[in-house]
Amino acid sequence: TLPHEMELYMDSVLAAFLEELNQHHMIEYLTYCLNELVTNSKKANTKRVYFKEKGLDINNPADYEKGMENFKMDTLTNIDHYLELQKKVGLYIKLSLKILADKIYIESKNNSKLTVFEKERIQQKLDSVQQYNSMDEVFTNVLDQSEGAGLGIIIIILMLQKVGLSKDCYQVISTDEETITRII
Repeated sequence: TLPHEMELYMDSVLAAFLEELNQHHMIEYLTYCLNELVTNSKKANTKRVYFKEKGLDINNPADYEKGMENFKMDTLTNIDHYLELQKKVGLYIKLSLKILADKIYIESKNNSKLTVFEKERIQQKLDSVQQYNSMDEVFTNVLDQSEGAGLGIIIIILMLQKVGLSKDCYQVISTDEETITRII
């Protein structure tokens, strides 16, 4: 269920990992990114149990729109219930940190396959990121409240740019079994 203590632990593991690699200048930026990745995984899992409980098909356009109307408010006010449902049905979030071919990989995996609508939303955020040069511009112009502010992906890309990386270093891969969100 990713309690706060686990998030703090993951932050400390990431910091130790980056320190060991002499990349301490990236800690603050990548800690934000890591927290955003696992929060998105948690939100995806929450959405699955929420839709199931409401008797809605997450892959049906009309049901998706209907479910998203109250998703944020319903889940924020009763998150413990939805986290318990996730545990019962075996939904998970996995974090991995690794080095391959002189590249650092930070991956968050969850066993919720992306819907077409989620893929479109992610792509829209990635496409829009080039129009922003600063966090202030993002906060002024991005106000998508259906699932959250819609700021997370955009801010991840801006954080990556602060450490000299491009949006190509952010990947979202969805298979039949899981969704992998990766920063390289």
